[in-house]
Amino acid sequence: MPAMSDCLPGVLVTVLGRGFMYQPASIDPQVNAGLLETANGMTASQGVTFFVSRDSALDPALLRYLDQVDPRARASYTVTVLDPETLSPVTDVTTLREVAAGLDLPVWMAEPVEGADIVPVDHAGFVTPEVPAGYRILPPSAVAQRSALLDAVSLPATPSGIREGLDRLAGWHERVAVTRTQLGLGTNPGDLAHTGPGTHATTYALGAYVARYGGTRSFDLLTATEPLTANRVASAIGGTLTPVRPAALASLLRHSPGSSALITGTAVGTSTEQVFWLTSDENGALTWHDPRSIGATHDFHIDGGTDWRTAVLERGDARAMLVGPDGTPVALPEAVGPVVVRPLHHEVTYVGPWPRENLSRYGLSSVDVEGMPVIAADVRVQSGEGRPLDREQFVEIRSRLERYHLNNVRPTVVATRQHDEIEQLARTYDAAVVQQVMQGGIDARSGWQVIRPDAAPQTFDGAAVTREILDVADLSGLTAREPLPPVLVEFLTQDSYQRAEEHFADHVDELREPSVRTASGDLAARFPEDLRLQGLDLALRVAARAPVVAGAEPVEPTLVQMFDAQPSWPAGRPVDARFVFDYLTASTRWQGELAPDTGTQPRTTHGNRMAWDSLLFQGMLDRAIDPTEAIVLVRAVGESYEEQAARAAAGAREVAQAHASIFEAVKLLLSGDRVAGSDDWRQVLSVDCLSGADRVPWHFRFKELLASDRLDAMPGVADEIRSLTEEILTCH
Repeated sequence: MPAMSDCLPGVLVTVLGRGFMYQPASIDPQVNAGLLETANGMTASQGVTFFVSRDSALDPALLRYLDQVDPRARASYTVTVLDPETLSPVTDVTTLREVAAGLDLPVWMAEPVEGADIVPVDHAGFVTPEVPAGYRILPPSAVAQRSALLDAVSLPATPSGIREGLDRLAGWHERVAVTRTQLGLGTNPGDLAHTGPGTHATTYALGAYVARYGGTRSFDLLTATEPLTANRVASAIGGTLTPVRPAALASLLRHSPGSSALITGTAVGTSTEQVFWLTSDENGALTWHDPRSIGATHDFHIDGGTDWRTAVLERGDARAMLVGPDGTPVALPEAVGPVVVRPLHHEVTYVGPWPRENLSRYGLSSVDVEGMPVIAADVRVQSGEGRPLDREQFVEIRSRLERYHLNNVRPTVVATRQHDEIEQLARTYDAAVVQQVMQGGIDARSGWQVIRPDAAPQTFDGAAVTREILDVADLSGLTAREPLPPVLVEFLTQDSYQRAEEHFADHVDELREPSVRTASGDLAARFPEDLRLQGLDLALRVAARAPVVAGAEPVEPTLVQMFDAQPSWPAGRPVDARFVFDYLTASTRWQGELAPDTGTQPRTTHGNRMAWDSLLFQGMLDRAIDPTEAIVLVRAVGESYEEQAARAAAGAREVAQAHASIFEAVKLLLSGDRVAGSDDWRQVLSVDCLSGADRVPWHFRFKELLASDRLDAMPGVADEIRSLTEEILTCH
């Protein structure tokens, strides 16, 4: 389900056998009921019909919602626009075209109208020369791609050679650019990854193939009005998409003039599928072909830090299909698949793709690094404003720097390009930076800048890192910090909370020592934004004031439905270290050995986490744990080194921080010195990334709170809790 900022101020209602309808809260319920009756009475067709009211069809919230829908599901949608005044389908073509363009989906209409964007379809949604079941108005993105494929199919069957085929492709690109301009689609800067759906490029990919290699076959795809997938394009050509490695693929193309590769994958920092061709000319020179970018063609560069399309090839989800000089698919040799570069020096931690070419280009395959702790980052950045660092790289560099800091070591970060975030991380953890920079104006040349925390930056000429540069950056001569207790360092550098708990259990007495507690508290104070450190420091604070298990049995969730509120916290029982670790790890020990058909226990990871959140919420309400400490615990969820890396790799949402904002809002509402009527809780609430399944448990938690006597002595707070509930749940 989409997030709050992407969710709907209304509800989605199933229209049996047809699809679903968006009923905005702003429309009179009787009108919504009438529109739903109309939808239920319409003839069903293959695929999913998305019924919308004319007046809310282009709501920004609806657009954001659709952006979050799985592309495979969205590809089956057709929109039917209903008139809230007549309770019948809208027939005004101008309005329907605006909806098709705004929602980027085909729109159904009953009567024929002239236009390249209007096609007759049968009940299955395919273009038909027979008596149609209706008509579809295609969005501009689909019209442009359809026109491009028709253009390619209309060309002579087969080019006479490589040069003629590439010239045909160049001419096709020019005509595509004209069509896109006429349809108001524009082009993307060539150095930026695309952010629109991957389906905006798939039919172009098929058209580019036909323009380059010929063939009048339409592959039966011109009769389809739904977007193609990259796999379907590859299948239509007769091949399959398989994993690939940039350097090996480039070598194959260079040694087979006239061949091409269809590439698909995601760019750094986006989940958008990218689709384009890499071609080899008669001399083996490689060029990208991407009709949505300014210039359409771009020279290939093996370095993904220079060429974002190569960076797509470097990522784990990249796939390619190779076709030979005659356009026939060619199986990729096994050696072309992804490989992992093995570290050349045990002192160096490699972050990023690091193709062998980059190791040589930047001198890291030969430079002497003996005795020097080095983090070598083959920098990749996201597209868009500010070009933020690839989140996976950010997390890995930060965790490596933190480990070094805790071990009282000052490393050097060698970065293949300058980046503000890397400089900031180095400042935070007292590290040096050696980063590639461009020097000079028109005659710019590459060099290396050394940034130390105790000196002005220095710049060195040359394309490769040398021992001289690393010696200047070396911080080993600086006065050493007071070392941390080894038992604390080992505790804080565990990859997961589970392993931290195991270390705690083995060294509980040592970790309770006042000197260890002081050192941990000092670290937490120095790095207040480090949520992992804050959570582990809290575990030590709790362990210092209560037994590891402060009772006969651990405090655990009870076996209830996953959405139910937990019962009150055991009277007089403090929060203990066992609870802290169980909460951070979402322990499943409490679930016991009940049969899975009992229907009483959450069996999913998500359900288990919701149960622990409910128990912590009860502990906060019953004052077993200070609200501020409860918030620290929630914010620490998912922040272990392992979990940070996994979340960055998956582009996952910051769910724990959203839940923590709800805990903080409740803390403010229940504080005794709060000014009545203050909207302070609204200012801290940040639940945009929560799904519907994340939000529903809060309904039950607040329902239990309102039914209790906890708010009796707090005038007005019950109403504000209801407002908070509505703020969280309105969209669902």
